[in-house]
Amino acid sequence: MKHLIVFVLIALCLLPAVSDAFVFISDDQAVIATPIDDDVIASGGTILVNAPVRSLIATGGSIIVNAPVAGDVIAAGGTIIVGADVDGKVLAAGGSIGINGTVENVFLTGGTVVLGSSATVLRDAVISAGSVTNAGTVVRNLSVSAGTFENPGTAGAITYEQQGGPDMPGGFGLLSLLVTVGFLFLGVILIQIFPEEFAHVVREVVTNPIIKTIVGFFGVIISTLILLVIAITVIGLPIAAVLGMFFLVAVLLSSLFVAFALGDVVVSRLRWKTGVTAIFVLGFVLLQISYLIPVLGWLVQVGAVSLGYGAFLYALRDAWRVYSGAA
Repeated sequence: MKHLIVFVLIALCLLPAVSDAFVFISDDQAVIATPIDDDVIASGGTILVNAPVRSLIATGGSIIVNAPVAGDVIAAGGTIIVGADVDGKVLAAGGSIGINGTVENVFLTGGTVVLGSSATVLRDAVISAGSVTNAGTVVRNLSVSAGTFENPGTAGAITYEQQGGPDMPGGFGLLSLLVTVGFLFLGVILIQIFPEEFAHVVREVVTNPIIKTIVGFFGVIISTLILLVIAITVIGLPIAAVLGMFFLVAVLLSSLFVAFALGDVVVSRLRWKTGVTAIFVLGFVLLQISYLIPVLGWLVQVGAVSLGYGAFLYALRDAWRVYSGAA
């Protein structure tokens, strides 16, 4: 439950942080060497923030913040180190997380989380991890859910819930959380890189959704059978492997299109004015929460995947028609 709470906090706190004005950076080694007075979305194997930015949303193998951030830092990655002051909150999910600057609030989940001796959390810290160490200062409340917890530092009030044991597969919950957060960031990145293509599939989602769900459901079954038939022969095995990767990607991405469509419906009904990224995040959060409903949750998940895959097939058909006509 702690992992779910942290995830929902990360996702909901992301809503006010996103807007249509972004500086998007994507590279194997993304380095921010000059100040950016704007919100930054960065992805890559290694992300180095060596100059001040307004706010940072990052996903990568290694994320290191060495310069001040005027707003929030929201990150998901293997290693996340915040070594500079952050005027807003730090929300992070990763294998190893270290905080060594002054921040307003922190919401962290990971394998190992360390608040260093130079870390100061001006308000509250909520941490869920396998191992947690607080060597810094938390001015108000420190809430920890972990297998092991060391506290050579100080905090206004401490709440500790031990994690793990035979009845609590904490590692599995953490892995599930990291995968979910990863898909959240993947959706944000896809919307920025392929806005037209993403929007095309979303339009198919909202057009005759019942038909698309049926087509998608049987489409997944038929696609799997076709791949198995192709893979029977030695010659067809490489072809099946390549096609299988495309099929797997399409299935994994399918619910992201449904999430955006769901968010768009909610925003339209409530007459909110917000950016496309916030719409997606809202829909993603609502969809993930619906998955947790007993019995109904897995039906919603199957329906979302089927609808998204069916919409993807229709969009692929339209793209093929355009390509064939141009040829």
